[in-house]
Amino acid sequence: MTTSIEWKRRIVRLVQVKQRLADVDTEELWEYCRPGVAAGEEQLAAVEEQLGEPLDPSYRDYLTCGGGWPSLFQTIDLLGAPDLLGSPTFAHSLLRLSYLEPVALSAAGVQRDDLLPIAVSLVDLDLVVMQRRSAAKPGTVIWFAGAEVDRYPTFDDFFLAMIEYNVREIEHLSRG
Repeated sequence: MTTSIEWKRRIVRLVQVKQRLADVDTEELWEYCRPGVAAGEEQLAAVEEQLGEPLDPSYRDYLTCGGGWPSLFQTIDLLGAPDLLGSPTFAHSLLRLSYLEPVALSAAGVQRDDLLPIAVSLVDLDLVVMQRRSAAKPGTVIWFAGAEVDRYPTFDDFFLAMIEYNVREIEHLSRG
């Protein structure tokens, strides 16, 4: 399990990467935001009560160190505890989940009811979900954009991949 010190280091690393990305994004393609405020135990307990189950430990640990993150990668917003309690962004993610085609879910080997949205784009098809505790592979993170884009065994792996995707975006924009 990732410690709070490790999460804080990862968050700082991504802030640094996002700053570098903002520097090379001369055409201002993307927004560059910092993460939201970390959640306290009371807020996390309220989220878990509303969801009817405990949060995945990895995602929960992140939320104790950082909140949601607008534009985590390009137009994908990572949901924080306030979102999970009922923000318009969370409502949009639930709507996006309801629109996922049965064939996409079948190809991914998942059931819609087993999925919790954790990130979404308000302008593109991107939706990132985590398999709930009741699912066959709880904690697995799946990125959809109509169909499955990628899959991560844990939230930790997803977050590290988002750092890497942002680093690659720096390289891409730096090449012109």
